[in-house]
Amino acid sequence: MRRVVSARVTRSIVCGAVLAAVACGGPKTVAKDGYRAVLVYSKEDRFQIAVRGERVRVAGTAEGSEIVKILRPDLGRSWQFRPSTHRVFESKSSPTDEAIPGYPLQPRFDAEAYADRFGGSIRRIDDATHGLHPCERWEMNLPSGDRATIWVARDLDRLPVRIEHAKKDPHDEYQPFTDAQLLDIQVGAPEELFEPPKGYTRVAAYEALAK
Repeated sequence: MRRVVSARVTRSIVCGAVLAAVACGGPKTVAKDGYRAVLVYSKEDRFQIAVRGERVRVAGTAEGSEIVKILRPDLGRSWQFRPSTHRVFESKSSPTDEAIPGYPLQPRFDAEAYADRFGGSIRRIDDATHGLHPCERWEMNLPSGDRATIWVARDLDRLPVRIEHAKKDPHDEYQPFTDAQLLDIQVGAPEELFEPPKGYTRVAAYEALAK
């Protein structure tokens, strides 16, 4: 009797979880709900980022204090602001503007399009893991002779989570140059992260943000 009751309770819990997920639109995904992460180039170069569709928010330290940039291609606008001075600079933006130049922050990585952008050639080489994320790895050779290895997470809607850049030395051997990694990836980025700050003083130039 106890086993029958326990089985019924278990089925009720499972069914309840499934119905809750359906009612809330299903589980969150990077492609649908965006993500938040830390983009790391080195111990000193770390950026807090949030991405949802084309919208991007990047926060880092420059000139001794935090500066935040929001890109809104859907509105054709961008904002840069410093929380320490409560000043914001608004400017026009276009779909080609990048918050992190050269790093593809959106999911659904298109290998051929990425290689075409730099005039390079690209090929799939193997599989690996980045943190707990199973990845496919792509090798891109550039006209300069440099080489980039892109790690694409399959469980995060094919989001690029690591890009290793190598250059040839005088002996024609590849040496590591940069290694950009997305760490502490959290699925979901609230809509309010991509809105300009309220109550800030508008300035006419980026340089005025620090004053």
